[in-house]
Amino acid sequence: MRTDTGIRNAHRLAALAALVAAVALAGCGSDGDTESRTTPADVGESGSGQLMKDTTPAAIVDHPQGFVSSDVLRPVVNGWRTSSTETFTEVDAGAVAYDRSTGALAIFRHDFVEIAQSSNLIKVKDSGPLTITKAPEGKGVEEFAQEDGEIEFEGKTGVTGTLDLSDDSVSLSGR
Repeated sequence: MRTDTGIRNAHRLAALAALVAAVALAGCGSDGDTESRTTPADVGESGSGQLMKDTTPAAIVDHPQGFVSSDVLRPVVNGWRTSSTETFTEVDAGAVAYDRSTGALAIFRHDFVEIAQSSNLIKVKDSGPLTITKAPEGKGVEEFAQEDGEIEFEGKTGVTGTLDLSDDSVSLSGR
């Protein structure tokens, strides 16, 4: 699903802020949990960045930092995040800021080795704000979950669906 030019521009502008937030998250962990700490390892030969020594166990979070502007996604209801030694992924659930009847999932990815970021905004019309209800969780799923994980969500109007992280597609089941 493609976003319009304004949202793409907002994503580009948010990328710098997201990089700062990702570095802050990587350096100290966002919830004070020592298991979610991410610190640089030796410089990898395959890219210009570094592998991380630690990973962030996959978890649904009630108050995510948010990697897109509040001009794009508001309110942010909850989120899901994880990181492997190579990549970090966060999915924030909520609504499109300018039309709260349209739910949205903002997917943010950061590659530590290639020092690359991407974001994608998936809209679900007439669902109201979305809430993540089920997603891969715990240790040991960090790499799999980012590449092939499925995240279930529900909209305020009762619409339910699944986000497939392998291709950022959404299938709806509550219509």
